[in-house]
Amino acid sequence: MNNEVKRTASESLQLRLEESILNRQYLPGDRLPSEREIMGQLKVGRGTVREAYRSLQQKGLIETRPGGGAFVREVDSSMVGDTLATLIRHGRVSLQHLLEFREAFESRCTAYAAERATPEQIGHLTTLIDQMEDMLGSSSDGNLRFYELELNLHTQLAIITGNPMFEWFASTFERNAAAYSDILANQSEKPEEAIQDWRDFIQAVENREVTKAAMTMGSHIFRFKKILEDLDKDKND
Repeated sequence: MNNEVKRTASESLQLRLEESILNRQYLPGDRLPSEREIMGQLKVGRGTVREAYRSLQQKGLIETRPGGGAFVREVDSSMVGDTLATLIRHGRVSLQHLLEFREAFESRCTAYAAERATPEQIGHLTTLIDQMEDMLGSSSDGNLRFYELELNLHTQLAIITGNPMFEWFASTFERNAAAYSDILANQSEKPEEAIQDWRDFIQAVENREVTKAAMTMGSHIFRFKKILEDLDKDKND
């Protein structure tokens, strides 16, 4: 019974603090009340406070500093993507899983980006495409760098949407693509075709032809997905 009361009190405190953080009562970098302060204000035990803080830390909402107390963290893509990143590293999410989800995810992401891109953002995408073109005909390291730049282009599209959910997934995929770097470096898609897809996409965005932009990138993603699926299959045979 005592353990149940303690658990309930801890969860209640955790939810209370969590709501305060998400409602911006406490901002990133702010120090939360000390254990002693909360114990005095709410008449709860030290174990209750520590358990609540431990749960908030596991969720990535706070960080504790030895001798310094607990501080609110900035909620960013790296924290939101931690679980997916762990699953990728341990093989619980396969390349096939990622490619299938990415194909569906990117269809809407691309359309929103095409609708919302500013001239400055279009210019930044064009600069990245130019950098990709500079990699043509280089070494295998250059091939890997080519596809790293392309992954970053997809992340930039997610950022352009203004939707943090798109950005969180795209940036997580990009950060953890190193797990498949050998496949990316040796994949057989003609890089000239990839660059032309991006040029066609940019042209459609500049003309505000959203449907054409989405179809262009959808075709590109589907072709790239099939190539990587075949290479992954060959690798595992």
